Amino acid sequence: MPPTAEALMRSRYTAYTRDDIGYIASTLAASRRNAFDAVAAKSWATRATWLGLRIVSTARGQESDADGVVSFVATYREGGKTIEHHETSQFRRDDDGAWRFVEGDTRAVVSEPKRGGGAAKVGRNDPCPCGSGRKYKFCCGR
Repeated sequence: MPPTAEALMRSRYTAYTRDDIGYIASTLAASRRNAFDAVAAKSWATRATWLGLRIVSTARGQESDADGVVSFVATYREGGKTIEHHETSQFRRDDDGAWRFVEGDTRAVVSEPKRGGGAAKVGRNDPCPCGSGRKYKFCCGR
């Protein structure tokens, strides 16, 4: 199993890109296993064309910690739209010391294809497209 919460989160992303839902299920905390919908997870993983992963922040979650938080953005295409899946995930070590996914707070940002050319550029003083309400230069534009 991965040595840190961030490493577990990255391995879960990779599992989604490979449709390895068995691995996703095996990394869940015991309290989450009964509620996990493997069919829906498999459907989502299969429909999506995975484009990348960006770690936004981590708190705790190191080899000596018992819990951790990882915020990330996973970008994918589905149905002709580019979607940024923003999530802050909670991780905890179980009794055997392995990191497990506990829960995630998610938000999706959908980008429609633009007509007449490329995507519009975001100015440094414009609102951040992630929806945080902060200026781009103080948020994702760092």
